[in-house]
Amino acid sequence: MRKRPVKLTIFIIIYIVFLSAVRAQTGPGQYTEEAPLGSWNLFGPETAASLGAGFCRLARPDSVSVAYFNPALLTFLPWLSLSWSGSFNQAQLFSYWLVNTGVITTSGNLTHRGWQLDHFGLSLRTGGWAVGLGAALVENYGRPGLEYRYVYNQLLYNQMQIWQTGYLSAYTVSLARNLGPKISIGVGLSYERGRIVRSLDEFWPQELIQLLDYRHQKITGFRAVAGLSYKLNDRLLLGLSFSPPYFRKAKSSSSLSYQTPLEEIEIQGQASDRIKRPLVLGLGGRLEISPGLKIFLEAVYFGWAKYSFSYFGEEQARNFRNTIRLSTGLEYLGKFRFLGRTWSSPYFLGLAVDPQPGTEPETTYYYLTFGSGLGNEYWRLGFSTALGLESGSGHKLKRQKISITLDLYPHHRKVSAEK
Repeated sequence: MRKRPVKLTIFIIIYIVFLSAVRAQTGPGQYTEEAPLGSWNLFGPETAASLGAGFCRLARPDSVSVAYFNPALLTFLPWLSLSWSGSFNQAQLFSYWLVNTGVITTSGNLTHRGWQLDHFGLSLRTGGWAVGLGAALVENYGRPGLEYRYVYNQLLYNQMQIWQTGYLSAYTVSLARNLGPKISIGVGLSYERGRIVRSLDEFWPQELIQLLDYRHQKITGFRAVAGLSYKLNDRLLLGLSFSPPYFRKAKSSSSLSYQTPLEEIEIQGQASDRIKRPLVLGLGGRLEISPGLKIFLEAVYFGWAKYSFSYFGEEQARNFRNTIRLSTGLEYLGKFRFLGRTWSSPYFLGLAVDPQPGTEPETTYYYLTFGSGLGNEYWRLGFSTALGLESGSGHKLKRQKISITLDLYPHHRKVSAEK
């Protein structure tokens, strides 16, 4: 029986202690293992119109995307509607995983940026009924990749690479019913599926030793939502949204390997984990101040205090707080004649306050949003941006999102609920 080198045994012990120390130092801040980029307070896809008006959307019947957060608004859309949204996102991070948690230190914030397809969907309306179908990318778990190199006398002694990717998609079907000229109700169900992949690759070229730590999580779940819209009069519309708590399931697998010129050791693991998602309750309003000018107000409550997350069979301490995202926005709709057709050009301006659930430290994002668009009775193209600045962590993290939305109405008809 061949003995393993004492050096190898000591190394494995040190590495186990190292992982435990990292886990202890990574507190429940914004960017824990499962944290989505930008904000925890996500509730379906954004469109250019809702983004430009301060994230207000619970009383905005302008896109098929309402199927995700207030399906009652589907009854306000033309009898056939198609919608597509894409966005460019960039978010700053300071501490995550091994970065600035006691292992790897950077001199400043790191940035993750990229394009993504946010949403595609369609809705059909007949009589007092409406149905909406859609697919959306609702969460992004990517992190800035990082490479560490230790060079002495022009010789490379140590090299470390870490990266993380991931996403969560939602496939939604919603049904809405018009109960009269003032009230509509709707329900929806989303099937969620996604993954989170993390990798650590460390190499000591002088000794030809390599350490690989690879972890993969496959996430699935079902989320329900119910919505109500109430038209008090021709100027005021209210929207209510409710999504109960639910569980996401995660099938986790890991592989830890140690390679030298003499031998290779691999340790594999598997686990079935659960993620308890919070109650979400939102109330929004739209008031037409004057012809063409509307103001939006919205508050969305997230019950994060009962959130829980297990990682490879171990319950992770999060100590989250409940949050309320507050939003307000303005929309001015200008109209003009061109080529014998009436065109509309909306202009958006909004503000939002988005507190994050983490308590160590408590942080909040403050947003300024704006945008515009162009369209007629058959199609509408919108583009907006949101600029966010974080306060509370001491690092002044920034976030920006640019959204483009195309809505099509192939056979436009006047909606009875808006008459």
